[in-house]
Amino acid sequence: MYELPEIRWIVDRAAVVDTIVAFANAIDAQDRQKLRSHLTGERDIDSSEV
Repeated sequence: MYELPEIRWIVDRAAVVDTIVAFANAIDAQDRQKLRSHLTGERDIDSSEV
């Protein structure tokens, strides 16, 4: 979508900031449904090779 690395970095950073703000707003509003929408389901992690 964006070819220049400088622009891609700005777009990615804005997306991260938007996610953090939305997460914080859901916590402040005590909106559990919205909060869950920002989280993933449970995941299994295999760290045996670490």
